[in-house]
Amino acid sequence: GPARARPLARVYRPALIMPPIAAPALAAGLLPRISLPLVLAGAAMELLYLKSPNAVRYTLLTGAALLAAGNLGHGLTIEHTPSTANTWAQCLLVLITTDIYANSAWQKLRSTQFRSGLYLAQWIHTYSQIRDRLPHPGQHAVPGLVRRHAGNLTEGDVRLWRAVAATAITAELALPPALLIPQTMPYAIAAGIAMHAAFTCLKPRQLITFSGLTLATYLAFAA
Repeated sequence: GPARARPLARVYRPALIMPPIAAPALAAGLLPRISLPLVLAGAAMELLYLKSPNAVRYTLLTGAALLAAGNLGHGLTIEHTPSTANTWAQCLLVLITTDIYANSAWQKLRSTQFRSGLYLAQWIHTYSQIRDRLPHPGQHAVPGLVRRHAGNLTEGDVRLWRAVAATAITAELALPPALLIPQTMPYAIAAGIAMHAAFTCLKPRQLITFSGLTLATYLAFAA
């Protein structure tokens, strides 16, 4: 009723405004020990109403790893002096990203439909047929070139998507070790960006946060 809604509204409004203010402050290194918990609190609030809060859980997990950092920065400056202040936080971020990639690859390997290319071929074909009737067309951003030339569910399309599926699985397994090796890191970063850009096109609104966070954790591999 209204009596219960009023206290909730008083809490909700500040909680809604707080993260957009705290996040730039955290990125700029301004009061990071205060701004980081505020960002995490705002993200945690979204767990109350989102139907698929996986990106929020990932945000909270990576944010919790940053809480273990000894030096979250002091303004817009880059420190070149070697330090072990953030070693534990960096290790946690590396482990989180490695686990996500390994688990994703394992789930794909277990799926015969995904490995065969049939899942992706059917998804693209179905989307091409009904995209004009979807209630929220902006939730997907599959390029027209892909729809026209790989969305007809032919044998050639299935073979193409089988190769794409194998490439995705291989990339997810190879990226973590490749990111840890200085000689292969630039290529791994480029491959990771390309992979996340491609999969983000399938569901931009759901995957943009996840892809951005994952790519940001690459910095922990480099440090």
